[in-house]
Order: sequence, then structure tokens, then C-alpha cells
Amino acid sequence: MQLKFEKDTAGVLLFCSKIGLKNYFANQAFDYNFPEGILPLIEAGIVAAVVTESGEDVTGEIRIVEGINDKPDYKIATGTKFRIEENDEILVLSHSEFTSLCADKKGDVDNFDFWDEKIALTGLKTGWAFAFIHYQSFDESPYLDIILQLAYSDIEPPAFILSEHQPINYV
Repeated sequence: MQLKFEKDTAGVLLFCSKIGLKNYFANQAFDYNFPEGILPLIEAGIVAAVVTESGEDVTGEIRIVEGINDKPDYKIATGTKFRIEENDEILVLSHSEFTSLCADKKGDVDNFDFWDEKIALTGLKTGWAFAFIHYQSFDESPYLDIILQLAYSDIEPPAFILSEHQPINYV
């Protein structure tokens, strides 16, 4: 699967489970502090976050790959666990969209009016996955070429595999 995107990232690009967000915020208040506010969501396998260098529009493409393969021309931005439910969607959100969705709509995507085109990764295998986000960045626009690598597991993976929390630097 390959998707092109354009987002005003507000400094953070998030990959979020639609079902996970709705279930989590049904009984939780949104914590506005970053990154502390999203750490419980990362630990629960609901969110993976990438800090971008730019708070402006970022364009690029996202590809989904399954399994473990080396990506020698890419840098790794983050790695964590991810829980994908049956009929789930993985949403690609800017930090401001994420904040509004979770604080104002309690994570209910179906009642959220997206500011830009909704970007959702669908048709993914269900269950636990190790999720690695690889990227190449380019000066133009800025432009990100992202690979979301999912390696599925029969057991729940550890919460953090790799977490540099380093911004993506544009060449």
C-alpha cells in the first residue's frame, strides 16, 4: 500500500489506531503535555509519533511493508508496538488534528471533521505488531518518504523498541 500525503504537521506526525483512540478516550481525559500526554497511548500500542523538523506543510508518501527487512537508505525515526484491531484504520494525523480529535471528540473519528483530506491506512492484518517508521527526507517542500514497517507477533511486544525522539532533519 502506498499513499501520498500533505499535512501541516504542527511539528509532529502521528500514526493512530482509530479503534484504539475511541476506546482509550471513552474513559480518559486528554493530556495536552507533549510528549508526556501521548506516552500512555504509545505504551498501549495505540499511537506511534514522529517529531518533524517542520511545523509547516510536509508532503510525501507512506508505504506499508510487512516483515523484517533492512532499509539501508533510510533512517529510523521510531519503533514501538502497535495494536491493530479488526476493521481498524491507522490514521495519519498532525499534532493539532490529534489534539482536537482527542480533546474535543474523545477520540471518535467518525464525529471529527478533518481539516485536510483524511489519510487512513486500511486493510491491515489484525493483531500485535512491532512498528518501525523509516524515513528519507528531502529539502523540497519539505518532503518525507516514509516506510511503516509492521512485523506481526503472537504476543504483545515491549512498549518501546527504539525511541530516539529526535526531529527529522531535512537534508
